[in-house]
Amino acid sequence: MIFITTRVLSWKFSNKFGRGSERTLKTFFLFVLYYLCVIEESRLHLFFGVLKPRQLFGRTKHSSGLSYKTNVYNLRNHKMPITTTTTLPAPVQQSFSYKLLAVPTPNMIHKTAAMKKRMPRNGGTTLRMRRYNALDTAMVPLGNTGAYPPAQQLTAVDIDAKVSFYGSYLKINEQVTLQSQDPVLNEAAKRLGVSLRQTEDQLTRDMLAATGGFINCVSGVNGDNPTEITRNDVSEVVRTLLDSDAYTILDNIEGEDKFGTAPVRDAYFAFCTTRMTGDLDGVAGFIHKNQYPSPMNALRSEWGSIGNLRFLVSSIGSVTQNTSNLGADVMNIFCVGMEAYACIEQDGYSAQFIYRAPMYDGPLALNATVGYKFAEVPRITNDLWVINLRATLS
Repeated sequence: MIFITTRVLSWKFSNKFGRGSERTLKTFFLFVLYYLCVIEESRLHLFFGVLKPRQLFGRTKHSSGLSYKTNVYNLRNHKMPITTTTTLPAPVQQSFSYKLLAVPTPNMIHKTAAMKKRMPRNGGTTLRMRRYNALDTAMVPLGNTGAYPPAQQLTAVDIDAKVSFYGSYLKINEQVTLQSQDPVLNEAAKRLGVSLRQTEDQLTRDMLAATGGFINCVSGVNGDNPTEITRNDVSEVVRTLLDSDAYTILDNIEGEDKFGTAPVRDAYFAFCTTRMTGDLDGVAGFIHKNQYPSPMNALRSEWGSIGNLRFLVSSIGSVTQNTSNLGADVMNIFCVGMEAYACIEQDGYSAQFIYRAPMYDGPLALNATVGYKFAEVPRITNDLWVINLRATLS
């Protein structure tokens, strides 16, 4: 812009006062431009703390060869006060992250293979389930005498399950929801939901632990009784379930032409604690779920398979404390077939979420309550199809 203005004024002065005036005007404008670009720029740089220490005092030589004296303050004798967070701290020293941290939640595995049944409303307190016994085969020919073979008698077994009621709740003062930045009631509802499902899972786990059928691992080498789990122990459980005519739950996964994979047999479920994962990895023939030809067929809680057992692990798996011969903890591995046990829920009462506002609490309406309740009972329907494989750690 300065250059254009210089050219225009130079042309006008040249026409009016001659060529000499044009050179004089150019010189003047160049001096002004130099002053603005060098002298004043240096002062601005000094004000913002950009100049080097040698430029603070005395003459400074410019790249053009000219020198000038910088007009600056004596910074050593003139100390300006600086406002810092020490003299003026922030009124609020903390900020709240509205994205909450993850809450440890175990795998709910023990109801995976359960039959789901419902207790009808107004149907009493106990659900009776019936199973007819098998009939004998007819191996004797009828012949030509016209005589009848002896008749068989039809028999059945009744299994009763009495429904029980469970529940829990939180009591929250109104000032918590009024003043807290955190949506407390929303998080309370989530935590209560997890508590409800974990209660159901642990009730089923404890019911499975009460089964009368168990097999101790004996083929290990840790010198305890039971020993650590081995392939022979797994084969013994599978043979026992097959001898009891227990149906497998999961279909086989056919092999595919993929590197590092292996076909998976049709299998029973085996529920165990996460403490077993290291020993499972060391069992001969163990196939981790990432080696399945179709890993999408694996459950999230599944660890892998050995023979005809597919193992689901959970941090709340069953462990019996200090009961081995050497006083070690015993891991209970529940191996189950199809329809081996059932979970019966009360119709219309399977899971209820209840919120009562503070106005229902008392004369001053100080506290809100939020909770759940449900009615359920787990029950083994065939003891021969549930086997507790007991093992210690290696």
